[in-house]
Amino acid sequence: MDRKNIEILELDKIKEELKGYAATIPAQEQILGLTPVADLDYVRKCLKEVTAARELMAEFGMPGFGGIRDLRQVLDKLEKGIVLSLQELVDISDSLRGFRSLKRYFREIIDNTEETLLEKYYGLIIQEGEKIIILKELERELEACLDEYGGLKDSASPALARIRSEINRTAHRIREKMDNIIKSPQYQEMLQDNLITKRRDRYVVPVKSEYRNIFQGIVHDQSASGLTLFMEPLAVVQMNNKLSELENEEEKEIYRILKMLSDKAGEYLYELRNNLEVATFLDLCFAKADYSRKIGGVEPEINDQGIIYIVKGRHPLLGEKAVPIDIHVGDKFKTLVITGPNTGGKTVALKTVGLFVLMAQCGIHVPAGQETRLAVFKNVFVDIGDEQSIEQNLSTFSSHMHRIRDFLYKADQESLVLIDELGAGTDPGEGAALGIAIMNSLRKKQATTIVTTHYSQLKNYAYDEEGVENASVEFDLNTLEPTYRILMGVPGGSNAITIARKLGIPEEIVEEASKYLSTDEIKVEKMISALSLERDRYSKLKEEYLAKEEKIDSLIKKYEEMVQRLEKERERILEEARKEAEGILETARRETRNILQDLKKSEFQFRSDIDRKGNQLNQHFKEMEEKLFPAELEEEGKRPRQALAVGDEVRLLSTGSRGQVLSIDEDRQEATVQAGIITVKVSLGDLIKAEMPEIEKKEMVKRYRVRKTERVSPSLDLRGKRYEDAQRILDKYLDDVFLAGLKQVEIIHGKGTGALRIAVQEILEAHAHVKSHRLGRQEEGGLGVTIVDIY
Repeated sequence: MDRKNIEILELDKIKEELKGYAATIPAQEQILGLTPVADLDYVRKCLKEVTAARELMAEFGMPGFGGIRDLRQVLDKLEKGIVLSLQELVDISDSLRGFRSLKRYFREIIDNTEETLLEKYYGLIIQEGEKIIILKELERELEACLDEYGGLKDSASPALARIRSEINRTAHRIREKMDNIIKSPQYQEMLQDNLITKRRDRYVVPVKSEYRNIFQGIVHDQSASGLTLFMEPLAVVQMNNKLSELENEEEKEIYRILKMLSDKAGEYLYELRNNLEVATFLDLCFAKADYSRKIGGVEPEINDQGIIYIVKGRHPLLGEKAVPIDIHVGDKFKTLVITGPNTGGKTVALKTVGLFVLMAQCGIHVPAGQETRLAVFKNVFVDIGDEQSIEQNLSTFSSHMHRIRDFLYKADQESLVLIDELGAGTDPGEGAALGIAIMNSLRKKQATTIVTTHYSQLKNYAYDEEGVENASVEFDLNTLEPTYRILMGVPGGSNAITIARKLGIPEEIVEEASKYLSTDEIKVEKMISALSLERDRYSKLKEEYLAKEEKIDSLIKKYEEMVQRLEKERERILEEARKEAEGILETARRETRNILQDLKKSEFQFRSDIDRKGNQLNQHFKEMEEKLFPAELEEEGKRPRQALAVGDEVRLLSTGSRGQVLSIDEDRQEATVQAGIITVKVSLGDLIKAEMPEIEKKEMVKRYRVRKTERVSPSLDLRGKRYEDAQRILDKYLDDVFLAGLKQVEIIHGKGTGALRIAVQEILEAHAHVKSHRLGRQEEGGLGVTIVDIY
């Protein structure tokens, strides 16, 4: 794509803004190097990556790229086997921590997000983040050698620790000796100042120049004035020599360590390059995503049919001043002619279209509505503005023609051509004729073309020719100001006569001016007037439709909110009812166990007491039933009662217990029933003949909502359970067994310490449905099993 066209559309300004959103130097350089790409699949992929990054950013925040350095030159050195400097190794160490932090960002997302959501919304970015390789060993070795200030730790090697220790001791001895010298009265007169400094890596003191031959020492430097000599006292020469030797040793050891660390880093050259490339890619994507958020960008739908359909597009460089425009071309028509007043927004509209295309082909979201569609073009040709060529001494018209000549030679069906004020700068008649001819040529080449103009002939051309459409920038005749909106299908009027009339020009002059209009101009103005009326009518209908649609949407929203509230309320009521029912049942079980314990402790010869206890038990179940299932009891009253007789085998619906009718009291609607060792008085409505299994089954299902689709196992394994869990599980199991009609089951608790066995037996002792229990025989499992007989 021609560089000049890109500059005119100001893509470089967009890239400069975008650069500020990137954290790493490589990503910033990649942004500045972005160029429009005409590969359809690649452009779609780039835009989707930005969308995924923006979704991630909105859901999980921005990943950190702190610490990641520009390692490109460092890695080139490693590839050549060059020993790295201390700072370069520090850069690698910082980057390794940055890579690890970046990897952790994606790991946390993966660990806390459903796989389907990951794939659907974030897949393109997540799979890149997963490519980062954590280099623990290299990171550990570098951290072991480098301190927080970017220097080498003494502990980087035993030799370095020893050498530095000796350096410190020697330097301390030198300073002590020189302290004695500068404090000695013998040297006070000779010294310029009482301080110790260094020259050429040797400790020296400042001596007055006149004492040069008196002070015993070696001159290493002098002040600019020559009045001060920096001399090394002879008393410390040997120690300074020793210090120099130690410092040389230190340099050699440091070089050895740097080489060792460089060699180690070189072993991970591939991984380091990979991590830098991945981090740069991610930084670029998230920079684009953050920029998209800032400008209110969207991912446009991309096509290769030359279709441009922009909805509420805003020029990104205009900020809040930008007026959203709707404009389209390339579908039913390939050429669009925009007319309207100067400063009305024609040029901005042209630049918006061109810039959007370039941004999308650079993988950058555009500030527009979700329905926006853009095409990929191999070439974008632009002629915008009053650009005279001073060097070639060309007029405005000539410079435009030079550019348009290039377009005509190079344009094809994969080109977008944008021309501002086509045919301007010359005689209007000739300019209009030339403009029509140029548009015809571009149409033959099937180029997607948008031009702006003032010429009425071009409006007529767009009105008459198939494949060409008119558009205009709206002008408010009441305020005499442009609104900057684009009106598709409507040519723009000059409005000169109308404006003159509104500004107070005498009516006779306005009328006379109207007579001088050509036939074509009158035709155009009438056409524009008719279209304007039609547009106003359509706008009114559209407003009414949108108002109704908004009202319907509001009602739908209120309805959905109401349904949600009702559903939540229903769930709350059901949950409260469930908890209340569970509490009632638990109370019933607990009190029933207490009754049974009392019965078992009673003297069985006191039959009347046992009967009373039985009646108490039966009455208790009836009370629980009334609380839990009032609707079923009401329905029961409507159900025809079976005819019973003394001696009938019956079953109590409330408990499921079997018994025999001893007597019937019709007045009280009660029967006395012998159930095992207990005699109880029961409501006739609570009894059903035992020999009617089908009716019995239906009644039990209706009463307790118990599904018999699954068989209750005759064995329960409680091994490994805690006491509380075992009690809860065993209670429910015994209820299920009782309702299923099983007479004997086994409870497996294991041998172990015997604690669980004792706990199980305590529960069985107190349970209402347990007739008896015993430990298993050897062939049944011995001490690890308890056999339970059920009523």
